[in-house]
Amino acid sequence: MRIRQLQVAVASLQSVALALLGLHLFVRILPLTPTPIPAPDSAEAAWWGLWPVTYLPVWAVGGGVLLVVGAVVLWWWSETRGSATVRTAPGAGRSRLLSFSFSSRSTPRWLAIVSLFLCGAFFFFPIAHTRWGDAFMLANGIAFPDLAVRLTHSWQAPLDVFLHSQLWLLLHTRFGWADAVPAYRLLSPLAGALYLLVALALSRDERLAPGWLTYGLLATLGLLQLFFGYVENYSFAAVGVLAYLWLGIGVLRGDKGLWLAATILAITNATHPSTVILAPSLLYLGWQMWRDRNKSALSVVVQIALPLLLVGSATFFWMELSGHGLSALLNTDRPGGGDGRWFVPLWATTTQWEHYTMFSWPHVRDWLNEQLLVAPVVLPGLTVVAANLWWAKQRGGTELRALADKTRDPYVRITGFLLIASAFYLLFTFVWNPDYGGQRDWDLFSLAALPATLLFALLLLRLLRQRHYLWGAAVPLLLLQAWHTAAWIYQNTLPWQWPD
Repeated sequence: MRIRQLQVAVASLQSVALALLGLHLFVRILPLTPTPIPAPDSAEAAWWGLWPVTYLPVWAVGGGVLLVVGAVVLWWWSETRGSATVRTAPGAGRSRLLSFSFSSRSTPRWLAIVSLFLCGAFFFFPIAHTRWGDAFMLANGIAFPDLAVRLTHSWQAPLDVFLHSQLWLLLHTRFGWADAVPAYRLLSPLAGALYLLVALALSRDERLAPGWLTYGLLATLGLLQLFFGYVENYSFAAVGVLAYLWLGIGVLRGDKGLWLAATILAITNATHPSTVILAPSLLYLGWQMWRDRNKSALSVVVQIALPLLLVGSATFFWMELSGHGLSALLNTDRPGGGDGRWFVPLWATTTQWEHYTMFSWPHVRDWLNEQLLVAPVVLPGLTVVAANLWWAKQRGGTELRALADKTRDPYVRITGFLLIASAFYLLFTFVWNPDYGGQRDWDLFSLAALPATLLFALLLLRLLRQRHYLWGAAVPLLLLQAWHTAAWIYQNTLPWQWPD
């Protein structure tokens, strides 16, 4: 790509960061919600994906603005002075201001320190309330005095609910736990530590993307809130989804077994059944394995089906033996929540658990707010990167044309895998009906950000191979997303009381 094309690509991605920064500042001047639960016509209901910024003190807002704008200005100052001329030799002409070394050896060590700090934050800054999703029900149901109705098993999250309920049963007498919140404050950060371990493993893969970029995007997502003592069923599911994506990429590179990826996905399905939406991407892995390695169709089918059948059957029989089996699945624990309706209605709402129709503006607005809350830079960044890649190809990007011809290139196959996983998960977030509304059910849809984030990291590297230009585009985005997520986490460390 020509230098002019690279500069345009960087500027367009920096514009995403600046536009999102501007939206945050705009939300800051909107009227605050006077009641704990915002009215449907309130500013918070319209902008809940960016609303955490309203909780930040002025100095924190100013600091975020200085970081993002300063990164953009610094890069262009370096570029206009000609201190980072792109050369064919790797690393030639690097800016002295942007000459930090992140080699494959130093990256894991440097990022491991960041991971330790994050793990400490998971434990020391827990969420202070049970406002979101089913948190109130879980915290009190697991510790309910009446043994006949105490929550110990649930088809909505079989392994997750069982794990937390058993930990509460084991320790509540010794430590005087009145509800199950302490159990979540212990296990949720442990899930976060596992998540960061997988992120570190992904950061070591030079063929995927630079370690600092992959790890940085994953470690600044809003779904990190799931690991701050969050009382819900998605912390371990997030770990499972990321581990499955890591193993799936390994399958396409030829150094991981298909059966292992299928097993991790099966266990993840048992932690939360919504993750079954990744099944099409698993079938894609099987198809690629059969196509490229001359494996028999039977071998591929067995490697996919056997783990799913074993884990699924074990979960079913275990739930049946616990007295919470098929009858519960078809009645109290049926999919679809309070009204048993799976999808957002097409034309009219008919129950109190349906909040809008499929193609209405309130539904689209909630979906956009979800993306802004969990991964503000990912989908806008993906859109801009895709547009720049298309433009580069039209302008004679020979490198891209050569890539397109290599249908068996690992990058192409990994891109296909992540694209399928992202597309189906995002489709799920759009069509599935959130019983409590998009804002309170943000966590149900948050896991869709994981495949999309890895896809963004991969394609961003495809667009900007030179370190200087990659830094210029990625650093403002990472700073913006980290600032946004810090506001979201800070919001949830503040007390919040349910209205009388």
